[in-house]
Amino acid sequence: MKFNKNIKTWLLACLLAGFVMACSSETRHSANRDVEEFSAWVDENSTRAETATEEEWNEMEAEYNRRATEIEKRSADWDDQTKAEWEKVQTQWQETVGRSETRFRASEVEPEFDTEQEEGVQ
Repeated sequence: MKFNKNIKTWLLACLLAGFVMACSSETRHSANRDVEEFSAWVDENSTRAETATEEEWNEMEAEYNRRATEIEKRSADWDDQTKAEWEKVQTQWQETVGRSETRFRASEVEPEFDTEQEEGVQ
């Protein structure tokens, strides 16, 4: 009888360990999938940002910040490949931010009056 009790205990422990490993694997897979989907979103919106109005750009930035915050909450579940992908996505977005800010600053600058045109007017 004692032998049967030990087998049942070990079997139950192995079953529990299997469930835990399966759940953590699914959690990791889900977190990786979230980063992949976010990467696709960043790709799409990085391209869109080049022609977006300032209002559209502000909406994109707010959406990026919201999504990034949600995804980063699950970063403990990421594998090394996902961490590398996350770094790549962040770099890509920062480059997009830089280009967009430059574009908006350039549109705010008043065009200088061309002195050659001024001479032709006189």
